[in-house]
Amino acid sequence: MKVIIAGCGFVGERAADLLHAAGHEVIGLTHSPESAARLAAAKPWRTESCDISSSASVSALAEKLGAVSVDAVIHCASSSRGGAEMYQTVYVDGMRHLTTAFPRAFPLYTSSTSVYPQVNGETVDETSFADPDRDTGRLLREAEKITLVAKGAVARLAGIYGPGRSFVLKNLLEGKAAIEGNNGQGRILNQIHADDAAAALVHLVTKRLAGIYNVVDDAQMTQRQCLERLCTLFGMKIPGTREPDPTRKRGWSHKRVSNTKLHATGWTLRYASYFDALRDDPDLASSILSLVQNGGEVALHRQPNIVLIGLMGSGKTTVGRIVAQMIGFQIVDTDHLIVDNAGKSIPDIFATEGEAAFRLHESAALRSLLGRRGCVIATGGGIVTQPRNLAILRHLGYIVWLDADPERLARRTAANNNRPLLNGEEDPKAKLERLLNERKPLYKGLADLRIQTAELTPQETAYGVMESARVFFAKLKK
Repeated sequence: MKVIIAGCGFVGERAADLLHAAGHEVIGLTHSPESAARLAAAKPWRTESCDISSSASVSALAEKLGAVSVDAVIHCASSSRGGAEMYQTVYVDGMRHLTTAFPRAFPLYTSSTSVYPQVNGETVDETSFADPDRDTGRLLREAEKITLVAKGAVARLAGIYGPGRSFVLKNLLEGKAAIEGNNGQGRILNQIHADDAAAALVHLVTKRLAGIYNVVDDAQMTQRQCLERLCTLFGMKIPGTREPDPTRKRGWSHKRVSNTKLHATGWTLRYASYFDALRDDPDLASSILSLVQNGGEVALHRQPNIVLIGLMGSGKTTVGRIVAQMIGFQIVDTDHLIVDNAGKSIPDIFATEGEAAFRLHESAALRSLLGRRGCVIATGGGIVTQPRNLAILRHLGYIVWLDADPERLARRTAANNNRPLLNGEEDPKAKLERLLNERKPLYKGLADLRIQTAELTPQETAYGVMESARVFFAKLKK
């Protein structure tokens, strides 16, 4: 198939990637030549600049591409948070121009579940009343009707989230969240992961499934239900309540959106619920924590744990056990979690899956510790090499870097066969020196405290960890 995707943003880019990977010819449209050039430098599929709000611009594109050669057109361009005027030009005019210029192509328009105005918590499907009273909602419906007249598909997307974008979690971490109305339960949240939304668009286009389809996950929940679980995971207090905001651009609604029709066509979810995604998407939680940490509006919340980092052989597990015994914490070793979850040893993981796969196991083990408190967490030496791990490590607790010279580390690890990174022809001491040089800036940038352990016993090191952590958490309480 030859598919045009008008709007290569959060969902459109993912849909283009999926179609290209499946062997289809993709032409991604962006509004400006500059953005098209940037996208072309990063993607293997073709990009073109086209202002879809301009009939002349779309007609010129049709002539350039050959309108009759295009099999499908996906409209998922954004209004850039504009109001009714932008909705008219981008959604209504844009969809009309695309269907006119490419009359043989199967059209798909990405709409929104906000067109359902229901406020009583009822379940809605594609046959339910969908005539919102706001101009923005009415314009979405007008674009839908243009698509349906052209015998195309309308995908009504729920609230989209994914790496770098999760308003519910970001607002909670920044202290901006609130539970809106519904007797303190809040409205029902209907959400969809960006990967699943993109997969739905590809599914509808490649199967040429005309009609309206709701694109939402399987686990709608009230704001209170969602925020209570998030507060447990991230150690936050449950936010207060407030009246619904009457100025919301697409209005306030309270309904449970059904995805039964789309499921019946064979579409499947990668992330059945928001909390499945927090567990299984390697970048979702870490990216939002990073946004909060780098945004500077509030300090990143720190859990009451102690996290030990450092090269292999630096004593993290030994010291961790002593600290845990001293203060009554639980000792958790991320390497042990990996082995338990994978059902095989670390050398076996390296041998059969490779280091890149091991790092994914390691990140998954780290995410599994969200919500844990009262732990001393001994981490693998290379855990700091994955950017996705850094914000989670900082959120998980007070971080201590146990530092030791490579010669000492080489002696400590000489008899240990469970260190696949030390296998091979390179001298272990030279390898450790190289690893330390590579990782030292990462350890230094992450650690709240560095302890040089060369002249200390494990007990002395443990005492230093314990006392410094006590002072740190005492200051946080003030």
